[in-house]
Amino acid sequence: MQIAQTYAAKYGNLRIVEQENAGLSVARNAGIAQARGEYIWFVDSDDTIKANVLGVLTKTAIDDHLDILCFDISPIAKGTSAGIFPGRPEQSGRIFSGTDFITKVDMPPSACTALYRTEFLKANALKFTSGLLHEDFEFTPRAYCLAQRISYVNVCAYYYLVREESIMTAQSKRRQKASDMLRICDALYNFAKQHLAEGSEAHKAMTRKINFAFSQSLRNYSRDVFSLDEYRRKPYYPLDVSVEGERKWRLKYRLANLSLPLYLLVHKWVKR
Repeated sequence: MQIAQTYAAKYGNLRIVEQENAGLSVARNAGIAQARGEYIWFVDSDDTIKANVLGVLTKTAIDDHLDILCFDISPIAKGTSAGIFPGRPEQSGRIFSGTDFITKVDMPPSACTALYRTEFLKANALKFTSGLLHEDFEFTPRAYCLAQRISYVNVCAYYYLVREESIMTAQSKRRQKASDMLRICDALYNFAKQHLAEGSEAHKAMTRKINFAFSQSLRNYSRDVFSLDEYRRKPYYPLDVSVEGERKWRLKYRLANLSLPLYLLVHKWVKR
């Protein structure tokens, strides 16, 4: 806090918002509510951004009148880059509607991989769901779909720290992840039903995300959380395998459709 206060005293355009720790989603939502700048970038406290890149990104976003501008990220483990997660370099610089974007540009689901126009977020009441692990996976598809003008640039601008005890890897979070990924499936299914034409390419892209989130929930399944009947009762089960491109995903989801207990048994065997 002292470091932040020092910078705020030096730069008049910086504002500090203090609140009780209620998780990442609540903090980000507070930032959206308080934001006065033209664009928002969600930067986590233990991550870093490329030097002098913000001016380049904001100029592109402003010049192209973008709701969202996406870019590449790279994980950092023990101070060493572990490789870049790119989007689609061949699509760099093109401007899409949101529904075209999610079918043609494969972005990681992190909210940190984009600049968001402040008024776009507020006009669409886009917020993060509080108390949810992997809240980005639920937020970013909705945001991308609702954008009128969205683009991607093949620039690695963000570096995130990979830690053994991070939210993403902590074994103690497995039960919550099983439950939360199923909640994400519900949210994306309801969003697609309301905003996307069934059978459209955008609807298929969203269905692929639902399939993946469903499989991640199963991967962390615990009978202490809920029974397999909870999965079977979902409106998106059996999973729509027809939307999948790669054979390995079609086979994986077909197995889940055939038998959830068998799917769990095979998954447990493969992990050994």
